[in-house]
Amino acid sequence: MTPSNFDFVNIVVADLDLVVTTSHRHACRLEPRESIPGWYCDLDDGTPTGESDPATFVRWVCPALRTAGPATGAAYPVVDVHPSGPQSDLGKLVQKFRLFTGRPPEGVDERFVYTDPAGVLDADLRRRIENWPPALHGDGVVRPAQLSSIRRNSEGLIVDSVSWWGSAAALDHQIRLAVDIAQRLTALR
Repeated sequence: MTPSNFDFVNIVVADLDLVVTTSHRHACRLEPRESIPGWYCDLDDGTPTGESDPATFVRWVCPALRTAGPATGAAYPVVDVHPSGPQSDLGKLVQKFRLFTGRPPEGVDERFVYTDPAGVLDADLRRRIENWPPALHGDGVVRPAQLSSIRRNSEGLIVDSVSWWGSAAALDHQIRLAVDIAQRLTALR
């Protein structure tokens, strides 16, 4: 782990009483000292390591909240949140041009599509999902970090974000948001 590249992580580790359990030059894993249910958060700075040019990512996972397979009759997925509208770069550009010209984006009513049959994601959680602190993005511009997805599957509850780096506030936001969702799901059991 390159110290200057991960300074923001050290701030969050201290503030939330976390432990860095795995670390190397370009990635690390954070875990809480104590938490029920248990979870971990993987961070990767997106430095190419012989693969293609990966994006930076922060991935929070709670394995205890795995879903049962569809054969059991359990709701699958119990929670799913992802950006709405066209996800290609061209589709996003077209939507931005529509906004700049004063026309609403086509076919997009909200920034995110929510699948939440259990009603876990109330108005406060949705506000937090849609409004993140600023962070440095891959294009060198500082703007709000953004959620990539929230989903519950056979791996557990997963809260992903990509293409931002260097913001203790954004990392803190993602971890606290994920922990709150996990606690609400745990309370449903």
